[in-house]
Amino acid sequence: MKNKIVDVVFKKFQSYSFIIFLALILGAFFVLAQLNSKKEEVKPVDTQPTQTTEPTNQNNNPVEQEVFQLPIDAEEPQIARNIYDAEASVEDQLASIIQVDNVFFINNGVNYTIDGETEFNVLASLSGNVTQVRQDALVGYIVEIEHINGIKTVYQSLATVNVAVGDEVEQGDVLGTAGSNNYDIESGVHVHFEVLKGNVNLNPNELIGTNISEFTSE
Repeated sequence: MKNKIVDVVFKKFQSYSFIIFLALILGAFFVLAQLNSKKEEVKPVDTQPTQTTEPTNQNNNPVEQEVFQLPIDAEEPQIARNIYDAEASVEDQLASIIQVDNVFFINNGVNYTIDGETEFNVLASLSGNVTQVRQDALVGYIVEIEHINGIKTVYQSLATVNVAVGDEVEQGDVLGTAGSNNYDIESGVHVHFEVLKGNVNLNPNELIGTNISEFTSE
């Protein structure tokens, strides 16, 4: 009797072992199937270097690296009339005063010329936005350009104009051609060039070659 019980238990154990073994086999197949599925979902790694956009740095802005340039397209420009300087000699001050009929005006900019007779291209001293183009009976065509950091440049005594209000110009672009006017006849063919910071006229002679980044927007 005891032997029969052992026999039955052993057979039962064998049947259970087979079921456990079968379950383990099925579990292994299931795990392998899941692994293969995950492997197919993984995208290949792109070996090409990722292009990233560097943050904008104002110091790397080409416009902020510009320096004031002469507005005249000539190798050897001359000054027909200088800006009025309260600290200059009396002689230089008198030379910077313009007489129109019985009225006297001080020159707020510099009149650049080649020889007083030759026409030449007038160039943008800096990159900026054209804010005014108009013709005046006394001084000819006038072009005004606003730049960064509150700087504005003014070009007067133009005979022709190549730009319009709203144009974005780059440094060195041709704004027009220089001519003579009825305001300062003695200067002949010239461009009257002014630089303003706000409402204050600056001396162009002291700015040529100066980096515009030295000025703040305030």
